[in-house]
Amino acid sequence: MRVAGASPAKLVGYLKGLGLLRVVGRQADPAARACWRDGALELHSDMDQAGLEAFLIDRWVPAPVVSPWNGGSGFFPNDNTAAFEAIEADHSERLGPFRVAIAAGRKALQDTGLAEKPGSKEAKASLLRELRANLPDDALEWLDAAIVLVGEGTAFPPVLGSGGNDGRYDIANNYAQAVVAALAIGGDERDRDEEVEGLATALWGGPGSLRKMSLAHFLRDASPVNSPSGESDALGNPWDLALGVEGALLLTAGAGRRLADGAPAALVAPFTLQSTGAGYGSAAAGEKGRAEMWLPLWSRPASLAEIEALFREARAQVGRRNVHTGLDAARATSEMGVARGIDVFQRFSILERAGQSNLAVPAGRIEVRPRPGALALRTLDPWLGRLLSYGRGDVPQAQREALARLERAAFDAAEKGTPASLESLIVAMGELEGRLALADERHRPLGLRPISPAARPWVEALDRASLEVRLALGFSSVADRAGGGEMHRLPALRDYLHGTGYDDRGRRQYGITTLGRVPALETAVNRLAAAHERRHLDAARADGEELGFPYGLPVAFDDLAGFVAGQADDAVIGKLVDGLVLLDYRGVRLPRRPTAVPMPDPLLGVLELAFHDRDQPAPSREGREPCRPRPGWAAALRRAQVRSVTAEALLRLQLAGLSPIPAIDDLQTARADGARLAAALLARPHSRDLRSLTASLTFGSTTLQPQESTA
Repeated sequence: MRVAGASPAKLVGYLKGLGLLRVVGRQADPAARACWRDGALELHSDMDQAGLEAFLIDRWVPAPVVSPWNGGSGFFPNDNTAAFEAIEADHSERLGPFRVAIAAGRKALQDTGLAEKPGSKEAKASLLRELRANLPDDALEWLDAAIVLVGEGTAFPPVLGSGGNDGRYDIANNYAQAVVAALAIGGDERDRDEEVEGLATALWGGPGSLRKMSLAHFLRDASPVNSPSGESDALGNPWDLALGVEGALLLTAGAGRRLADGAPAALVAPFTLQSTGAGYGSAAAGEKGRAEMWLPLWSRPASLAEIEALFREARAQVGRRNVHTGLDAARATSEMGVARGIDVFQRFSILERAGQSNLAVPAGRIEVRPRPGALALRTLDPWLGRLLSYGRGDVPQAQREALARLERAAFDAAEKGTPASLESLIVAMGELEGRLALADERHRPLGLRPISPAARPWVEALDRASLEVRLALGFSSVADRAGGGEMHRLPALRDYLHGTGYDDRGRRQYGITTLGRVPALETAVNRLAAAHERRHLDAARADGEELGFPYGLPVAFDDLAGFVAGQADDAVIGKLVDGLVLLDYRGVRLPRRPTAVPMPDPLLGVLELAFHDRDQPAPSREGREPCRPRPGWAAALRRAQVRSVTAEALLRLQLAGLSPIPAIDDLQTARADGARLAAALLARPHSRDLRSLTASLTFGSTTLQPQESTA
């Protein structure tokens, strides 16, 4: 049967569904099974709808739930004791366990000498030990779900607040009141009729009357603490709270095994994690969150025993480690690192949005399915976790904002695994790198050095059909050594763009620059051109034979020509380059995209040969010495001296044996953008394109006039 009132979209609906399976499976139909389909609980049982209603009204034995360690729990003189009095005055067998639990709670208080709420941690711990020794087994389930003894201290699973209370709201006392109201204890026939109607609404949905009562963070709608008017009373259905607390008892905490993983106290309960302020529309930077819950949904009918085992094991892993944060959980769903049988997670963030009370905010549904693109996040471990932990402390505002964007982008990439989401994460990584490199040593993560994650999974997941992505990869991958490593005597492109550098031990650090970073406020074209100029100057001062970067992922000539012609989005390229320069490109190989037109831009072709003739394999040069650029060419191009650089390049090409070649007047240098040319020449062209350029611009084995190539 479909229980439409138990919808996982709200925390109380999810818990209500668990509660139904719990009470039916234990008290009415041990063979009952349940699953989640089409946004509601589907209960498989020998009972029909009328039978289920009759069972709950006439035979359901409510779980004995008492919290004598809390103020307002009904055990102390100033508390609301009406519910306990009604339960104790009722002599029905179904409330017998509740009466026994109340009596055991009073005896524990008497034995520990407490006449009011425990005022110290020691007194509270002593009372909890007394309760654990004397409460009946069925009442211990609430104790285990609400509070965990950890050594001499206590930890609180967030689904039940701070040990069974939410601010001044005691869950156990309100549950007792809900039981009294739901079962019309001490009431007349009219009260019974109202509660039968309330049960039908709770189970099957639809309109129904509500009582003046609060369901705490399980369902916080109109109440004085969160209503815009500040005047309305909280309204609720007693059956929602009664069955919801029954369901919460399945979320029994287990301190020993869970804390052995190094998880903090907030992670002692099944599928309960540290908050990640991302992945839902109402997420706000700096918002206080107690925790978040990833509650599993399964589509195959399962018995109560199976679901108890699921919550007892609560397995979700990233790689070989258990998940600890919402971001970890999003990654686990994409890497299939969760217990088999779970199809979807319903996510809730428990946030302080009602004064000092909490609100369970629905934070979306995340499917469990492989998303290969999300595997790239593995390369960020453990750097990403340490960095986000640093961001939860007292950090400068600019860094806090950059870290928040990084966390949101990482969550989006884990949840979606699409090329666009990975591009956003790469951009966020580049932005944060610049922030950290500019900060003084006091405002940088202690002991955390710049990361260089393996580029392969990122490159494989990106959309290489995009011109901007292909160009950004070509620019970002340039290096001094094959495979992406850097010679420590010269800065890398990353150092020019962000201000990182090497310390005396050859380790990359934040905030170390040789000649300073290129201006961050410049356009992407100007920044790349400036980096090319500085590279030439640094290499010349170091007496290097190679002025540019001799290695990197090659770029097709028509892509470079498109960049020079302004056909790409410069801003997108710049943002991608800032992030992609962080990657280590060792072992990355890309299939060559053939250049459709041998000579789309003769001027660029001449300069490519002059700058990169050395990149041609030796057999292609037929024993001649390669043409080499002069140290000042990149700077001259930036200053728009295109004609003079081209004239020198033509002369050097002729001296290198590449003759005859076009005359300078054939190359339309007056209309060329020197900064774009300087930036384009930073990347490495394909060696096959260089051979094609050589054949097109000279009378070699393939005789093509420059005018024909231009046409």
